[in-house]
Amino acid sequence: MEYFKRIVNTPKKIDLIIWWVFRALLLYAFVRGFFRVPFDITDPLQVGANFLCTFVWEVFMLLPKSNSLRYVDPRVQTFLIIGIFCGSFCGKYLNWYYDFRWWDVMLHFIGGGACVFFGYEIVTAMQKKEKSAIPLSIVLLCAMGFSFLASTGWELFEFTFDQIACRSSFLANNIQAAGDAQHWSLALAQGTPKELTLFNPWWPDRWPLMDTMADIVLNTCGALVAIIFLRIVPYRHKGKNSVNKIIAESKAEETVNV
Repeated sequence: MEYFKRIVNTPKKIDLIIWWVFRALLLYAFVRGFFRVPFDITDPLQVGANFLCTFVWEVFMLLPKSNSLRYVDPRVQTFLIIGIFCGSFCGKYLNWYYDFRWWDVMLHFIGGGACVFFGYEIVTAMQKKEKSAIPLSIVLLCAMGFSFLASTGWELFEFTFDQIACRSSFLANNIQAAGDAQHWSLALAQGTPKELTLFNPWWPDRWPLMDTMADIVLNTCGALVAIIFLRIVPYRHKGKNSVNKIIAESKAEETVNV
């Protein structure tokens, strides 16, 4: 009961509304994927996997108080869900990855930067839990590292998903049902805006490599922009919301109580 009160009362109402509106749309896309013609099992599977990721903050709240992730701001999940919705519902379900050339470019650039902010919030949560301030330079280094970890993890997810889907399709002798999360097939992209990647290959065989490397470059560029912004505006390390101030006040209160 305490857990449910925590996940309902901690976030702001606007955050809860955003969460469940986008979750409902993702759930609709998941169910609708089973009735598409021609049927492709990778559609609902990919949307379903992303749908589960929208509950990451609720999972954090299941952890004991000794775990730093219990102190992560719920607004982190709001931005995460918006990103998942843009990639999974708009990109995959509505096919915007192929209908709009710059959709994937935009998502990777923004995603690289967003992951820096996620890392920044996680390190802030660790400081609150440990009641120990960390120099801003170290916080930003950790945030940058988290962004690279998350970006690499996403590419690994796409690779693993496609490996499983492609193997299943090969065994079923149905190449049309092969997964395309990693955009490995130029044949599927030909005739669509997606055919032109950020770095257009000199040879068609290098198209999948160019697409993946473009994703990595865009993630990096977005992360660098976010790091520069946080260096100028470290919103958790200045003003009334400064984590250092919160820690100092907490320690002072403990001293008084003792």
